[in-house]
Amino acid sequence: MTERDLMAGGRCLDKPWRIGIAGVSGDDPARPFVLSDAAWHDFIDQLPWQQLKAYADANGLIFERVLDGEHVDHDALLLLLNDKPGQLLSGVNSKIRRYLLLRGSQARLAADHEASFSRIFLPLGEPFTDGQLVSLNQPLTVPATPVSRQEWLLCDDAPELPGLLPQQWCACLESGRVPVHLGNWSVPDWLPQGSYIAAHDLDGQPSLQDYCNARVQASAEKLHAFLTSKDSYPYSSDCWITALTAAIAGDAALVRNTRPLLSVIIPAYNYGRFLKQTISSVLDQGYADIEILVLDNASTDHTAKVLRAFSKESRVRYIRNSRNVGPSYNVLNGIQIAQGQYLSILMADDYYNPGYLSGLLPRLLEHPDVVVGYTAIRWVNEQGEVLKMPRHPGYQKQDYVGGRNEVAELLIHDNYIPPSAALIQREPFLQVWRRDPALNGAGDWLSMLQVAEKHPDFIFLSEPGVTYRAHSAQLSTEFYSSNAPLADHIRLVEGVFERAAESKLRGRELGVAAHLRRRLALYPAEQSSALGLRVAELCKQLEALAASDDEVLFSVIVTTYNRPAMLQDALHSIAAQTLRDFEVILVNDHGEPVEALLKEFDFPLTYLYQGRNQGLSSARNAGLALARGRYVCYLDDDDFYAPQHLETLAGAFENAGDAVVYTGVEYVAERVEDGVRVELSRQTPFEHERYDRERLFIHNYIPVNTWAHPRALLQVVGQFDTGLTAFEDWDLLLRLAARYPLVHVPKVTAEVRTREGGSDGDDHMLSRERERFASLYQEMYRRHSDLGSERVRKGRAVQLRSLGVVAKGDPTPVRTWLSARKLTAPQQRLANDYVTAHRDDSARLTVILLDLAGDAALRQRSLDSLVVQVDAGNVVMQVMSVDAAPADSAVAWTQCSEQDWPAQLNAQLAQLDCDWVMLLQAGDELIASGLQMLSLELLANPDCRAIFADALFRQDGSDYGAALRPDFNLDYLLSFPRGLSANWLFRREALLSLGGFAEEAQEIIELDAILRLINQQGGIGLGHVPEPLVLSDAPVLSDSAAERTAVLRHVQARGYEHAQVQAVRPGQYRVDYGHVEQPLVSVVVIVQDQMAAAQRCVMSLLEHTRYPHYEILLIDNASEQDATREWLQSVEGMGSERLKVLRTPERLTNSDLCNQAALNAQGEYLLLLRAEVAVLDAGWLDALMNHALRPEVGAVGPRLVDSDGNITHAGLVLGLRGPASSPFVGEAADAPGYMQRLQVDHNPSALGDACLLVRKSVFVELGGLDAGALDGQAAVIDFCLRLADGGHLLVWTPSATLLHACEPGGMTVEVEDTLYQRWLPRLARDAAYNANFSLVRKSGFQLTDPQISWRPLDIWRPQPVVLAHPADVFGCGHYRVIQPFNALSEAGLVDGALSQGLMHAVDLERYSPDVVILQRQIGDERLEAMRRMKAFSSAFKVYELDDYLPNLPMKSVHRSQMPKDIVRSLKRGLSLVDRFVVSTEPLAEALSGYHPDIRVVHNRLDPRWWGQLPASPRGQARRPRVGWAGGASHTGDLELILDVVKELAAEVEWVFFGMCPDSLRPYVHEFHPGVAINLYPRKLAELNLDLALAPVEENLFNECKSNLRLLEYGACAYPVVCSDVRCYAGDLPVTRVKNRYRDWVDAIRMHLSDADASAAQGKALQQAVRDHWMLDEQGLVSWQQGWLP
Repeated sequence: MTERDLMAGGRCLDKPWRIGIAGVSGDDPARPFVLSDAAWHDFIDQLPWQQLKAYADANGLIFERVLDGEHVDHDALLLLLNDKPGQLLSGVNSKIRRYLLLRGSQARLAADHEASFSRIFLPLGEPFTDGQLVSLNQPLTVPATPVSRQEWLLCDDAPELPGLLPQQWCACLESGRVPVHLGNWSVPDWLPQGSYIAAHDLDGQPSLQDYCNARVQASAEKLHAFLTSKDSYPYSSDCWITALTAAIAGDAALVRNTRPLLSVIIPAYNYGRFLKQTISSVLDQGYADIEILVLDNASTDHTAKVLRAFSKESRVRYIRNSRNVGPSYNVLNGIQIAQGQYLSILMADDYYNPGYLSGLLPRLLEHPDVVVGYTAIRWVNEQGEVLKMPRHPGYQKQDYVGGRNEVAELLIHDNYIPPSAALIQREPFLQVWRRDPALNGAGDWLSMLQVAEKHPDFIFLSEPGVTYRAHSAQLSTEFYSSNAPLADHIRLVEGVFERAAESKLRGRELGVAAHLRRRLALYPAEQSSALGLRVAELCKQLEALAASDDEVLFSVIVTTYNRPAMLQDALHSIAAQTLRDFEVILVNDHGEPVEALLKEFDFPLTYLYQGRNQGLSSARNAGLALARGRYVCYLDDDDFYAPQHLETLAGAFENAGDAVVYTGVEYVAERVEDGVRVELSRQTPFEHERYDRERLFIHNYIPVNTWAHPRALLQVVGQFDTGLTAFEDWDLLLRLAARYPLVHVPKVTAEVRTREGGSDGDDHMLSRERERFASLYQEMYRRHSDLGSERVRKGRAVQLRSLGVVAKGDPTPVRTWLSARKLTAPQQRLANDYVTAHRDDSARLTVILLDLAGDAALRQRSLDSLVVQVDAGNVVMQVMSVDAAPADSAVAWTQCSEQDWPAQLNAQLAQLDCDWVMLLQAGDELIASGLQMLSLELLANPDCRAIFADALFRQDGSDYGAALRPDFNLDYLLSFPRGLSANWLFRREALLSLGGFAEEAQEIIELDAILRLINQQGGIGLGHVPEPLVLSDAPVLSDSAAERTAVLRHVQARGYEHAQVQAVRPGQYRVDYGHVEQPLVSVVVIVQDQMAAAQRCVMSLLEHTRYPHYEILLIDNASEQDATREWLQSVEGMGSERLKVLRTPERLTNSDLCNQAALNAQGEYLLLLRAEVAVLDAGWLDALMNHALRPEVGAVGPRLVDSDGNITHAGLVLGLRGPASSPFVGEAADAPGYMQRLQVDHNPSALGDACLLVRKSVFVELGGLDAGALDGQAAVIDFCLRLADGGHLLVWTPSATLLHACEPGGMTVEVEDTLYQRWLPRLARDAAYNANFSLVRKSGFQLTDPQISWRPLDIWRPQPVVLAHPADVFGCGHYRVIQPFNALSEAGLVDGALSQGLMHAVDLERYSPDVVILQRQIGDERLEAMRRMKAFSSAFKVYELDDYLPNLPMKSVHRSQMPKDIVRSLKRGLSLVDRFVVSTEPLAEALSGYHPDIRVVHNRLDPRWWGQLPASPRGQARRPRVGWAGGASHTGDLELILDVVKELAAEVEWVFFGMCPDSLRPYVHEFHPGVAINLYPRKLAELNLDLALAPVEENLFNECKSNLRLLEYGACAYPVVCSDVRCYAGDLPVTRVKNRYRDWVDAIRMHLSDADASAAQGKALQQAVRDHWMLDEQGLVSWQQGWLP
């Protein structure tokens, strides 16, 4: 290659390509002629002949005038259209190539004439080439650096050809002078108006000279702006020569067959640091037949130096533009110059991965009809480190060749084909590609759309073939920071219509419209702008297009994920439909490919493959976007329709109108063995005749596969909620049910298939989400009204209790949450005992009801609210009203005036005989749960000066708003007084010490008293009861001069005489403390090779910091990259006092570095700043120092946001999702947050490590950060807690906002353990949070389950608190944990809760149980939770087990669920507990070596379920009824009696309950599918058996089992024949037999032969069970002894 080419253009490297220049007439273009001298001189005058000749001669292209028509030996002719023919060229070879050059407004030739030309150069147009046609504008010779002269020049020449500028004009423009237009011809549109002076009509105007002088400056500036911008490039001689020579050289290569296989175009601008890797990655692919075109867009870095290293590489050509022509024209030049069969546009900061070309090119060559092939990409950062980026939703999971609607997909998913990852067949690409100058940066997206419209099949390889580099210097950064993405998106969709390609969107129109609306939603300011109107118009067009599609009756939305075999069965059930007017839309949620199995189905089917797995809701919504049916129904891939399903729905819709229609359903339990579906049982648990609306709002009994609805209804209620992980169908159904009727057809037409855990193919969504049922139910109840129905409220409460878990997910509705906060009967008994013991010592509270409006109804509402379940007699209410007391009033009453009531209040205060006083406004209500807690707290006579509680607000709708407050929080009170200052309890003595209430305070009388208490003794003695106490109307926030005055008076009393208080929003205030001093702040920035981030950080600091006194300490943590070290050296070389560099010879932790920086810092304050942070506004440091200069403040932190303006840090909540986490992450920066927490200053318990301001003396006094065991965020949390222990406040302020997009990395287990070891009690009880909030929701400030937060007995804890974790909520979980716990709780022997999921360390500490019950906890995640439980909880821990897990029977369906290392898992779990409780002695013996303290507690029956069963009549059937009950886990046991069943089929009526193998169905008289466990006892009793069987295999597992089945049969008074196995040994009166066929037959016949004796045995068994095996008082004692220490 040459050192560099100074101009982009074509070239011929071998024999030069000679081009003769001649003329041709439009009338006879087949006969060229010699140009006349005049025509020749016009040509060389009008065009950059000398520049062209110089370039062409140097690059193998010889341009010369044809002088002799008889001797033409050129390779090609460049023919100029001319109407004055000269000597004809008679000696032209027929193979000579012919090029036609049109200029100005010369008309094109007829199509048949143009076909004879290899290239046609067209004038005046947007630069492009399609291979034959090439656009050439009039060329100006524009200098690389145009001059701007404040001079004008008269131009009166006319253009030589219409459409061109005269040469006089060209010379004027090229010299930088302003043309003065005196002619009568139109100036071409490409020259901007205002860049010349139009003076051709000056009638009545001043003199020409004055006129021009007045305008020359503005015109000169506009002309210079045009000439220096990329907009002038298409009209430059450089562009003209590039296009002309590239087209001719390309033709020469075609003729000579010298075109390479691939042209790699690398546009570059200041990417010298990346170019070597980029170019090398292409050369290393191993392909010789390629050309690499590096187009340097006038870089100012060392790009040229980098390219010198490739000077001997013939495949690399370096072309440097004389000026920056913009990225778009630079790429266009490359495309024109490239000669390869295929193109690759490789960005200079990207690179090929090994094997990219060898993987993709052969595929393209195998499929010559395919124009585009592309691969997935991987991402790295500027340093080359791999980034974990989400896979583009447009990527498919598997490779593909064609078969995809790329046009629609590109408009639904955005451009998933980045230029660097694509190979493009050049010639067909040039035929369809046209630039759109209206686009800002989406040219690559447009080009892929244009290709897809004409060549729809693309090739895709899922293995990343190219690496993309993400860094701050990318052009896309500027692009995405504007509204350009929206404008381009709109333009692209408009272009599809303009090119009449909208048919390519068929079936996907609504998806394209939806994506347009999603994009517009990202730009709120554009909703009503011109862009917003264009979106609306396009969506209207798209929706009309969709509506024009042929409508079908039903659209069946089928979703699938990794279950192709089951999907095939589901599709067969659709194919069997008797009604055929339907379409199927199959959505594969990024699972295994299923295309092959679709070929057998002939019904209309649209197949959609999701680019990534986004869940069931998203998949169904994607299907809905394509639906055309009048009605929509749904089918999961593992379920079935009966053949008449659609026909049944259609019949119902004839009379239903806008309604939801649903049919009956049968649930089929199955397991999958070696790919075969084995049916286990069938049941109809939700069978009913009529729709029950209230029942639906309690729980979902209408499966999604049974219902259908008019498609139009979704426009009103919306689609499936993608934010739900389950219950998304119920959520949509409830939204429909809230507006439309539901019609039930009580006919079973659908099957729901379920598989037990561990079965092949078990990934049923509900089984996966079962552990989250509590939180999911709570979320549904929060979203959807209780209909004002007491039945719904009670039903919801029962449903939540039935789950038996501590809700750790989404919050409950506040009403539901509040309704659970009541004393149970045992709690009431214990509370009464406590009241009796402490009544005489109790403090007394007087609630003064203020009625200043004289409203009797509101007054009575308040009086009626003085109600508690257990009355301690320590709370009374008195009335102060403008009304006189009613004659029959039994309440103490004081009449007051509207003006003087504060003075009368003080007079009353002096006379009261009580300890505490509280003010209550008429109409406000005391909340029973809060009043109860407060009453119990007062019994202990708390040592406080004032107490405040939480509150609830009435609001529109059925739910309340909750104001759950932090403990006393000074800055929160001052910034948002109404958030913290209402309904306080004041100790009467403390108020009197203040002189009573301030009589002038009026409406802020409480706030004033609180602030004066603070001025007395600070925050000491200000208590908080975290329980809602008062229900009132929601406060209306407004700027209050009284509040501002009170806050200012308080601050000034604390010594801040120059303070100011400003209202920033209604009810919100910002305190400026008016500090005079401005001490030096040392900003510490640690740099560890993240140079780009550090540079941005430093530059933003220097540019955007108004605070005058600061220094920046750059701490180099042994950076390894040359660029970083060089930059730091250059900073050091500046010798700046403000900017200093400190180095460490070895890598140290952040904590170490911050500590060392403190020792070297000159400032009085340290600001620890992450290098990833950038400053946004000038006042940020002033805002932080406003608080840091307060002596009581230890540290200050700012609000952090990402580039989208969303919160990344807002202080930390201790215990949130680990040791601590920031709430509100992802919220918009202008969001208020819970109770305005994002908008006001407040005192958190910990701050983040990205930006922390601390007084240096305090930092040093505390020993800095703990560098021994902690680092990063963990070290800062530890430091903050030590600060608080030292009496310092922390302040978080939104007045300082910084940019910080990085999410903090997670802590290691060891680091978390260290924090738990040191601070667990504090982490569990964050004073700046509230005990009623969850610690597991990411956003924080969400209600936790009342089982966690409602702890009324904790004030004195009369009974042990038990936290019980059942393994399930169905079988042994009930018998071994849930039922014993509930019985003990109801007996008042224990307090506590049930939780299916194990609490993490902080929640466990918050709950603080005395005993933890752990049933069958296996698996690494559970064991790790138990490890922490042992390490950090003092609770007595009990492991509970009901089965011998090390040896499950081979035929047990649960065997596959057990870990392979079950023995190790079990032993590890048992090593973490204090006691091991099992159900039988044999089980204790078998596990005797596993734990030193094993206790046996036998299974017992709960009398509430088993004590009052209906009598089962005997001998009622034609033949004796003999039965068996069991589930799928008893398959092996049942096989013992298969032949017995067959043998006795003619003698008895066999009754099976729960499960029945297909092989036995012909012999079974009745089969009853399984029911919910709470219905099981009654259902078993209603079988009316004459004899019950209990076969069990003889093995160690069964020998260790309990006799539970005998107890259940006995409770029903059934006589029993059972296997003579150890589990059934004992004194229960049953018939025991060996597991031999004859023994079983004989025993059954013996019972049948004497029905009376058999019945008597059943009665005796029932009595034995009732006497010795019930969960009665005796049974509770055994559970007490087993569970409690």
